[in-house]
Amino acid sequence: MTVARNYEGQGGGLTIDITGQVGTAIGEVLNPEGVDVTITQAWLEIITASTAGCNLSCGIEATGVTATDLWNAGAVDGLTAGSLSNCFAPQDTAETELTDPVDWGAAQYITFTGSASSVGLSARLHVTYTRQSA
Repeated sequence: MTVARNYEGQGGGLTIDITGQVGTAIGEVLNPEGVDVTITQAWLEIITASTAGCNLSCGIEATGVTATDLWNAGAVDGLTAGSLSNCFAPQDTAETELTDPVDWGAAQYITFTGSASSVGLSARLHVTYTRQSA
């Protein structure tokens, strides 16, 4: 046999519920794997748009720190309910490689920050990742 299953690159995924807040700190989620992973896909699903004028940023960082690796100051007050927004390009124009995958360290968080009040926002961030090889 010339191929065999490699268990090092096991992956997973998660869905994070996002609920708008009066302040700018919306929330954060710790890496659930406890090991470094590479995020290969992420998309934002809008259930209801923010009723306040707000830009959402989310990305990988230490607790309580604003990050923009996944979504950089995107307006969430004018988006259509049910819409899906790609958080980063899944492939280059030649459709042969991943564009800008995001590393998520074992002790890091996906943080969510608004530019202002995000009241009324209900959304989900869907994330797909692969464990990094040792």
